[in-house]
Amino acid sequence: MAADDDRLLLHACCGPCASVAVPDWRDAGWTVTTLFFNPNVEPAAEYRRRLESMRTLADATDVPLIVVETDEAGDETQRALEAWHDAADVGGPADREARCRLCIVVRLFESARQAAQRGFPRFATTLSVSPYQMHDAIEEAGLMAAATFGVEYLYRDQRPLFTRHYEESRRLGLYRQPYCGCVLSKWEAWHQKRARRASAP
Repeated sequence: MAADDDRLLLHACCGPCASVAVPDWRDAGWTVTTLFFNPNVEPAAEYRRRLESMRTLADATDVPLIVVETDEAGDETQRALEAWHDAADVGGPADREARCRLCIVVRLFESARQAAQRGFPRFATTLSVSPYQMHDAIEEAGLMAAATFGVEYLYRDQRPLFTRHYEESRRLGLYRQPYCGCVLSKWEAWHQKRARRASAP
């Protein structure tokens, strides 16, 4: 049930996840504005594809979209991003959990900062659509970011919507990315795909 001020700033990791998350939040009574802040997506061409997909989704569903680039992020976010780079550069794939947890922190800290700065009382994220994300890390980072910036964080387990996002992506003509975001996740996805092919009968 929405409060008197029902505005929600929804961090959007990509168009496909937002395609099911936005209507779900709207059905729950919230007035949704989306925020695209995903500084770890590489290479630049992939980032542009995902941003264009998000713009397509925003137009199709008439949801406002705010785009924040890396150099516009706040000091707390920049420090978290530096920590992420350290984990990625030093540990590589072996430090996947630490790397992924820091990646979530980067996104949610900036989402909370943007919510506070723009007068939104609360924020959430479409990361909670994916069954491949660490949902404990999402909730922990969201609550930590909310406490830091004085806004409310709403966690909603939207994993049951995941299979529907395939249909919505096709219907709306959205680009669906083949890996999570960073170069290391691309490398991991390629090796996983290769292993599946090798083990297929």
